[in-house]
Amino acid sequence: MTNPNVFTAGAQEGNWWASYVAAAPEREAKQRAMEADQHRMIQAHQEQQRAQAIMTHAGPALVDMIRKYDAQGRPAVTSNVERDFTEALPGATPDEFRTALEHLKASGIVHELTSSTQGFMGEKTTHLYVLEG
Repeated sequence: MTNPNVFTAGAQEGNWWASYVAAAPEREAKQRAMEADQHRMIQAHQEQQRAQAIMTHAGPALVDMIRKYDAQGRPAVTSNVERDFTEALPGATPDEFRTALEHLKASGIVHELTSSTQGFMGEKTTHLYVLEG
């Protein structure tokens, strides 16, 4: 017995190359999605490390600065503490001060209170208080 479909068997399977090329956009989209997920995970990890570094170095320095104002009997005005922070820590930026302050506030270590008096041209001043012992 001979097989009458011997020469048409490959034609019935379809063109592998055409299906590979047709699926290329889907493969590329999957690859981009995987790379984006990896990038987000790396960024999240870096942000976590940065937050930990802030809390281990900048956080205690900021708390000490606030306590110095309290020990002198003066209010720890946020703008003054920010100036002291950027002067005392070489390379520190106002953004790092804000980040450290936000972490300390979120942790319940520091409280920022808006004063009832207005500063220059109606600007509200805020004072910082250490809540822990």
